[in-house]
Order: sequence, then C-alpha cells, then structure tokens
Amino acid sequence: MIKTSIGIQITGNDLRIALLKSTFGKVRLVRTSLIPEFFQMPLEKQKKEVMDLVRKTRLSASRVFLSLPHHRGMVRQIEFPVEVKETLKAALELQIETLSPWPANEIYWDYSFEAPKKQEKQLRVTVVIVPRLELDPWIEFFKAVRLPLSGASLSTVSSAHAIGALWAGGGPMLVLESDGSAVEGMLVKQGRLGAIRLTGNDLAQLLKSVSEKLLSPGRVSAAELQRVLTYGSKTEEFQRENPDLPIENSKRESAHAFGSIAAALLGIKSTAFSANLVPKQLRHRRNQLHLIPTYVLVGMTVLLGLAVLVREPYQMSMYGSQLESEIKRLAPAVKDVAQQEAELDALTNRYRALAGHFQQRDLNLESMRELTRVLPSTAFLINYTYQDGALTLAGFAASASEVQKVLEDSLLFKDVQFTSSVTKDAGGKDRFTLRASIEVQR
Repeated sequence: MIKTSIGIQITGNDLRIALLKSTFGKVRLVRTSLIPEFFQMPLEKQKKEVMDLVRKTRLSASRVFLSLPHHRGMVRQIEFPVEVKETLKAALELQIETLSPWPANEIYWDYSFEAPKKQEKQLRVTVVIVPRLELDPWIEFFKAVRLPLSGASLSTVSSAHAIGALWAGGGPMLVLESDGSAVEGMLVKQGRLGAIRLTGNDLAQLLKSVSEKLLSPGRVSAAELQRVLTYGSKTEEFQRENPDLPIENSKRESAHAFGSIAAALLGIKSTAFSANLVPKQLRHRRNQLHLIPTYVLVGMTVLLGLAVLVREPYQMSMYGSQLESEIKRLAPAVKDVAQQEAELDALTNRYRALAGHFQQRDLNLESMRELTRVLPSTAFLINYTYQDGALTLAGFAASASEVQKVLEDSLLFKDVQFTSSVTKDAGGKDRFTLRASIEVQR
C-alpha cells in the first residue's frame, strides 16, 4: 500500500540516486540526487560523500536497489513450453553453465517472466547474470554507508522493467544512455529485449550506430517507435526531447535521472523484467512492525465495507428471477453466436498457419545476412547448416563466448548454446560448435 524505494545507478564517473514513494499504487518522485565524479574519488571519500548525502536528504535504509552497467554482466532470453512453468527454476539451473561464460560458482543470477495468457503456449524467460566480483564490493559498500541493498539488476533490464511499469502495453520503445565515452542502447518490443553498447569519441556517430544496430534486426522503423528516451551525463548532446514520465511530481528534466528512477521502480512494481541479482540471504528487509497501525486501519476499513455489503443478498434475491428469465429469452441468440465464433476460430487457425509459412520463407537468407553483420572480425566459419528454423555453426574465433554473446544480443537468434566443448587449435583460437533457433518476428 505504502512503499518507499531508493534507486542507485552507476553511470560513467557519476553516481545517481532517486527516491520514489508509492501510495496505494500511485507513484511519486520525491527527489533525485547526483554525486559527480564519484569514481574519481578514493574509497573513503566515496563513503563520506554518500553518507553526507544520506544525512542531508534524510534517506532511510528502506528498500535500496542498484543498477549496474549492462556490460558488467549479460542478459539471455529463453523460451520454454508453458508446462515447464512449475519446474522453471530447476530447468534453468541445468542450463546456467551453458548460458554463462563464467563458472556457475562465480556468478549471481536470477530470472523473471510474464505470466502467460490463457492461450499462449510459450513462456519467455529473461535470465540476468553477473559475476560475483562485480556485485559483492557494492553490497559491502552500501552496507557500510547504511544503505544496505535489497536488490540489484543490470541497467538495460531495469530500464525494460521501468518501461513495463510506466508504459504497460505500449509499442516499441528505445532507451539511450551516454556517459561521455560510450552509448548504451536498449530496445523493448513485445517483451523482447535487445541491448548494445558502443564506445568512441564521436557521440553523434555512436548514437546513430546504436540506433541502427537495434532497430534493423528488430524490424522496427523510426516511425514505429512509441517513444525514444535519452539520459546520462551527456544527455544534452543527444538533442532530443524526452517524453514526460508518468510519475507524480516529475518534471521534463527528471528523465535525465531515468536510470536511478528505473532502479527504484524495482522495489515498487513487478513486470516481466523484475529480476533481482542479490541473493535472498543477502537482501535487506525492513522490520514490518512499524506497519501495525496501518494494518489496523485497513482492518477497520474492511469491516466497514463488509457492513455495507450485508444488503447484497437481499438485492440479489430481487434481481435473480428477472435475470433467469432474461437468460432463457437470450439463449437461442447466444447459441447462434457460439456457432459463428467456432467458424471464425477455424478460419483464424488457417490464417495463422498460412501466415507462419509465409513469414518463414526467407529465414535462411536472413540468418546468413545477420551472421555477416554481427560476427566479430576474428571469427570465421567452417560449417553452416540450416534446417527447420534451427541453425548450426562451426568455426574458429579468438573468443567463443564473444561469438555466443553477439548472437544472443541479436534479435534474430535465440537459445544460442554450445553443442560441444570449446577447444583450442594450434594457433590458440577457440574452436566452437553452436546451435541456435531463429526468432520469427511477428
């Protein structure tokens, strides 16, 4: 009912903090703060700056969520049959060594998904992985400055979560962040997440390259984008006007702190991207005893509502007979509508079959074109096989895990897995064999 959440984003050399409060589902931005050049300071100076900010702004250690840069970890999206939902965690545990380039005992990982609709047969699961060496120091740091973490995620995943929380059901949306030396982009389209990060000195060219590398594989034109949001330390150089955030007390410039606001939303709402990398045993939980007066008030409200509803049985007895006679009168018409609906369903199924066959007509050519675009210059293929939507690649590269990652980041491929162990050739290159499925965009 009443939630307070603090979001902290690590971006470039700065540290951004946002404080949100949710009252009966209505989200309000309380304040945003910035510690510039944070990562140029020695550790003790960093702690002092954060503790001074905590005292100055009266931040309390309620629910604190951290957003790490996307390149500090990785994101995988996998599809399972809906029937696997009850045993999903066990299924992922069996695959985590294949999904991660790091040893399983050296990572933190979590997953999230959107509850499937009634007729859906596939369950899209977002898996977030980060090395422990990236997250453990921050867990200890914020515990030392009296802001113990309740959760953490990667920046692209928390941004996707914020999009789902603020603009649920919207069309494709592009989010761009710049810290001065790099541009990080994220595209969300129908629950599918694509992300890329490029570094360089020419910000305008980086912006163009990131946008093209996300929109082209995702088959999204600039006109189709529902919104484009930019933030970060170099936001003014994007020369774009951000959309208003649907949060009470937020202003147009509040979008510049979108990363920290997105992190704070992890503690307020749940979406298909609500992954939490902090293990349960390390998450900070606030004592709930202070909520007893609130619970008492809610209980009294419920009792009052029940008293008002006592008259409902009397009203139902009056209207029951009238409804029954009306149902009998409409029964023949309802039967005709049901028959027409069955015929429409049959035609719809035929249309879907034809549409699916049409959409897959040129996937082999598209996969070869996409491989040419995304494969690193150090990689070359010795074998390429395509059959029934499945792709098998064999070749050599300086880093087999890099090849797996670029294929996963592409919106065309999914379920990229090694089919055999990676070996080294005489020249020191990785010899790999990968199998992937092709994502049919609808």
